[in-house]
Amino acid sequence: MATDETTQDVAPMDSGEKEKETTSGPTTMNTDTTRKRPRLNLTAEGGGRERKRGKSMFGLVVGTLNKAKIEDKERNASEAAKKRQLIEQRLQNKLRKETDSVRRAEEAKKDKTLANRKEEDLQLKDSIYKLRRKRLPQLANFLLTSDVIPDIDDTEKTGDNPLAPPPRSHPPPLYYLPAILTPSQEAFIAKRREEVSEASEKEWKLFREERTTGVVEIQQLRQRVADEDEARKKAVGNEDHQMETSESASKDGLANESHQQRTPRRSGRKTGQRRSLRPHLLQQCRRMMMMLSSISIVCSLLSFGSILLSYVHSFFCELLTFCPSLSHP
Repeated sequence: MATDETTQDVAPMDSGEKEKETTSGPTTMNTDTTRKRPRLNLTAEGGGRERKRGKSMFGLVVGTLNKAKIEDKERNASEAAKKRQLIEQRLQNKLRKETDSVRRAEEAKKDKTLANRKEEDLQLKDSIYKLRRKRLPQLANFLLTSDVIPDIDDTEKTGDNPLAPPPRSHPPPLYYLPAILTPSQEAFIAKRREEVSEASEKEWKLFREERTTGVVEIQQLRQRVADEDEARKKAVGNEDHQMETSESASKDGLANESHQQRTPRRSGRKTGQRRSLRPHLLQQCRRMMMMLSSISIVCSLLSFGSILLSYVHSFFCELLTFCPSLSHP
């Protein structure tokens, strides 16, 4: 019986070894031939461990972020943070105001230069158009060497501008007026005089309209510049006033703090006694001052009397020396 059990035990062992050999043979061949990366089996025990590790790392990251957020909120909620925010806001507002003031100053400068330029242009144009209005009708009474004088029967109007300057040529055209004019010349001069006067008046009216619009634009630009200067002066005055008030407030605060630090707090009874003693001390001081003044007056009188007695004594001594008869009766 024992021999049978041993043989039965050996048989399954041999079969298991054969199965292991048969199963391990192709796997080793596959790994040698392909060598694929092993995949993580999340369903197994090792995969669950990796998943737990990832969750723990994600939880740590989220916790640190939440902690930083809470600290930031606490920092912002503190008084120092509020003061810092107020200071930053003031600095931003100051920077914005400075940039706006610089931009407005540049615009005001541009408006000022533009107004000056327009005024100079209008003045120049005014002098030119006044001269043209005066001289062109006068020159219309003369003839030019380049004029083509038509016949009297030719009444067609030429399309030329009557205010146009004479054409440039070599030699240049000259104005002249014969002593005796022909009928065609007289008609030509009269026609040109009429055309030139109408054209010059029309040109003057157009320039007057242009001048009025230009003057209005110049006034608007100058008013804008004046408003900007006034606003800048007011802003400077307000800043100076704020600086003075802040400096005075800071000085008062420092003085109060120093006074509080120097003078310790005392009870109300002692302060009341001190206040009640003040008038008595003042009266005593006044009396002492009056006594001292009277003593000084007496001393001055005594010194004056001693000086006077010395002078009288010296006078009598000299009198006795010069008149010895007075010493003997």
